[in-house]
Amino acid sequence: MDSQATKDLEHRYHQVCSQIREHAGTRAAPELLVVTKGHGPEPLRALFSWGQTSFGENYAQELIAKSEALSDLPIRWIFIGHLQSNKIRKIVSVASEIQTVGSLKQAEQIARAARDLGKTPYPVWIEVNADQEEGKHGCPLDAVPALAAALAQNPELRLRGLMAIPPSQFQDATTGEVPPLYQSLRQLADQVGEGQLSLGMSGDLGLAIRAGSNLVRIGTAILGPRQV
Repeated sequence: MDSQATKDLEHRYHQVCSQIREHAGTRAAPELLVVTKGHGPEPLRALFSWGQTSFGENYAQELIAKSEALSDLPIRWIFIGHLQSNKIRKIVSVASEIQTVGSLKQAEQIARAARDLGKTPYPVWIEVNADQEEGKHGCPLDAVPALAAALAQNPELRLRGLMAIPPSQFQDATTGEVPPLYQSLRQLADQVGEGQLSLGMSGDLGLAIRAGSNLVRIGTAILGPRQV
């Protein structure tokens, strides 16, 4: 990265941090997870130098490659992509937690890998297909309580809460009333595991924070368009 690119990145990063605090108001600000899919390790190293320690990856191959390239830094890697059975062990070996558990079968595979790797109890989140949109992965809202109850019985897992991707109609909405769907996600998350909610991306940041999200996942607003 040249000096101007570094300055631009720093400006965008601090701007997003400021927006998060502004939307939170008097409430505790949610954690920022910087989503790094399609970007190389260099900007991540810069972000780490400014205090960002948590990064989200969507693909196992990118996760492994970047963790190796940045192995000198104590980065907290979080997996937020679709889980493939043959990649779960690799993901568990590197990631501090997985936010995209959509079935009991996936959870059991994660638990086995975590046990073998000595990483229990391993933190997981249930991914919710909140609006039951076609083409999206995750557990339907009405099936969440049963899956959460099953995961809570597994001592090798630590259920943190719910993760949801906003329906398409909310992906460009930062102002206005908090949608009933977001309110429902917050209420359901309060009943699951540690009661955490991972909700909010660049387009719906304000809505998610006002709904009470504990963690927001921001990529483009900080890193810009994907490089690959």
